[in-house]
Amino acid sequence: MCQDAGADFVKTSTGYAASGARVEDIRLMREILLSTIGIKASGGIKSLDFALELIRAGADRIGTSSAKAIMDAYRSAERY
Repeated sequence: MCQDAGADFVKTSTGYAASGARVEDIRLMREILLSTIGIKASGGIKSLDFALELIRAGADRIGTSSAKAIMDAYRSAERY
């Protein structure tokens, strides 16, 4: 429905539901949606590892209240 309605992005959840973003949901969304439609993973994303897992699954954006902690972890990791 979102695709047919012309959405630019779809989002996993608000973060207030019983479960937030799930890797399997991102994979399914990426499989079904056109590549021109972005996916925002949101809800329960508290670690760098989980954020990266969601991105690898197909998320284009991450919605989190833990952005500072995630970016601090990214900067301190040997990823450069």
